[in-house]
Amino acid sequence: MLELQKMEAGQTMNRRWLILGLLLAVWGCGKGASQPEMAPPVETVDVTPEKPTEVTTKVMDYQGIQMLVESYRGKVVVVDYWSTDCPPCIKELPGLVEMHNAFPADDLKCITVSLDYIGLADEGPETYQDKVMPILKHVGATFDNIIAADDSETMLKKLKLAAPPAVLVYDRDGKLAKRFDNEEAASEADGFTYEKDIKPLVAELVKAKP
Repeated sequence: MLELQKMEAGQTMNRRWLILGLLLAVWGCGKGASQPEMAPPVETVDVTPEKPTEVTTKVMDYQGIQMLVESYRGKVVVVDYWSTDCPPCIKELPGLVEMHNAFPADDLKCITVSLDYIGLADEGPETYQDKVMPILKHVGATFDNIIAADDSETMLKKLKLAAPPAVLVYDRDGKLAKRFDNEEAASEADGFTYEKDIKPLVAELVKAKP
């Protein structure tokens, strides 16, 4: 009887050691198991519209130009009327490009309008592209560049302008905020400039968020 009790006690002790061994093995596996990998951070995508990088031109009449300005309602719009035979015009074009690059596309739209077309039947406005493009490319005018489909005399009459240059600045509501021209300038030195006259006004209008 005593021998039987010893055998049963030994078996019970063996079972206990076996269970303890299994528990330690399970615990060890759990401790060494690799943790679940963290999901990689979500990359944010910049959806800010990029400005064009190429210089292009298109032909529009006076009415089309007004519709283009209207299409940009909600933004400040600057329209620069110029011609290739106008030294003050060409001198100030870099100022327009600099201003265009200084403000976000959502706040400012710049437009140039060439008044070079003189209305000859055998020379349509599109034939003046070779004349205006070298200047526009030289200054980097990567925005709307228009060659007026109306002849220069007609355009000047509609603008009530004796000669270019002239810059019209429209506010976010599409209203003409101010017109700059050299009609009353006694000399070229008295003419308007982008740095001194136009850029400060544009900065003020841009701040007026809708």
